[in-house]
Amino acid sequence: MSEEILLYGSYTCPMVPPVRALLKRAGVAFRYINISTDAAARARLRELNQGYESVPTLLFPDGSVLTEPSLSQVEARLRALGYDVPPPTLSQRVREFAVQPFTVVLGVLALLAGLYSASVVLLLVGTILLLLAVLGRMWP
Repeated sequence: MSEEILLYGSYTCPMVPPVRALLKRAGVAFRYINISTDAAARARLRELNQGYESVPTLLFPDGSVLTEPSLSQVEARLRALGYDVPPPTLSQRVREFAVQPFTVVLGVLALLAGLYSASVVLLLVGTILLLLAVLGRMWP
């Protein structure tokens, strides 16, 4: 079995970006598998989760699985495996916020509210949120 952790996820799951960020911060060797674009991975995920396509799901080298874990559960498991999990830096926190789907929704709502009310502040907030969402996905 591979020594890397497999992370099954999809673009639509809001918990995938924070889990990925946590794995990166801990320096874990992992491979992200997008079930939205990989039918074989989707089938394997259903095998792991009794027929469900629950994401995020982490498959560890020992064969154990964490399905839809909280960040504290992932962190505890990584610490048990001997990884040091440093707290996120400010830029990492901003990126984690930026890649959340709700950031786009908030940005669009703020823009619409700003257009409706002619509020420059809401227009500015909406623009900033949408720029963060775009840049967050381009951030290495």
